[in-house]
Amino acid sequence: MAHRPVIERSLAVAYAACLAAALAACSSGVSESNGATEAVACDLPVVVGPLPSDLGEASGIVRDPRRADLYWLHNDSGNDPVLFAVDTAGTLVGRTPIVGATSRDVEDVALARCGAAWCLYYADMGDNAAVHPDIVVHRLPLPPVPSDAAVPTDPVSPLASYTLVYPGGARDAESLFVDAVRGELGIVTKGRNDMVELYVADLQALESADGPVALHRVGRLDVPIQPDVSSHLVTAADLSPDGTRLAVRSYTALYLFDWAGSASFDTLAVPEQASLVPAIEPQGEGVAFAADGERLYLASEGRDNRPPQLSRIDCRP
Repeated sequence: MAHRPVIERSLAVAYAACLAAALAACSSGVSESNGATEAVACDLPVVVGPLPSDLGEASGIVRDPRRADLYWLHNDSGNDPVLFAVDTAGTLVGRTPIVGATSRDVEDVALARCGAAWCLYYADMGDNAAVHPDIVVHRLPLPPVPSDAAVPTDPVSPLASYTLVYPGGARDAESLFVDAVRGELGIVTKGRNDMVELYVADLQALESADGPVALHRVGRLDVPIQPDVSSHLVTAADLSPDGTRLAVRSYTALYLFDWAGSASFDTLAVPEQASLVPAIEPQGEGVAFAADGERLYLASEGRDNRPPQLSRIDCRP
């Protein structure tokens, strides 16, 4: 975030007001969105524990495909560009500096195949005031599996850096996913303009471009936004390992969409949803599917003397 946001009193109020309803909705397996009721196959979220203090502004989280218990996280603005490796207990197991990447306000990270290898897409795209003319996404090599949390691994540098622009002017977004099978990079906006929008860019076009690439607006997502209720703002996205489910989270809710590429995506579809309020995150910022495609891990910044937090939620297809 370009400036650390103040989560309005409405967020605290939303926590208190929604907790009982959230528990009932999650336990009954239903949730309501814009008057429609969708079946939810999610258990209640579980708090794993605190994250390392170095992740006080944890923003993005993504799984490591080589180890089922390994995840990579990063902080957002005002912090050095570093990837932190943690296990599924939230314990720091390694760190990798990033050299040569912009870091104005890095908000999310995504995993995808790039040729025979794996890459991380590191998105410098936060823009609270929607004033920046473009955003940058860096394609990084996946760092080596760490062996010693006390010794940083060698730095990684971008294999490529993509400059993107929104049609119609700047947007604030914190949510990135990459669909390498269908050749798409996707961005979900935060909802500050009272709507959550999906934008995509063609990966081949990004690789061959000499300058900025215009994002394509797919449409508005059916994610409920209420004016002046910051708890509804969208903070992260991830694509399931099999490429069939798109997870989008706000500070207090998880939304699961069916996904088969943007060409067939129905922006009018009402997603399944589950409340994240029972996790009582200080400020929920990240989401990542586990390798099984059913468990998701949630990363939260620290706030008000509370440490950053790792939680999880199981959502069966």
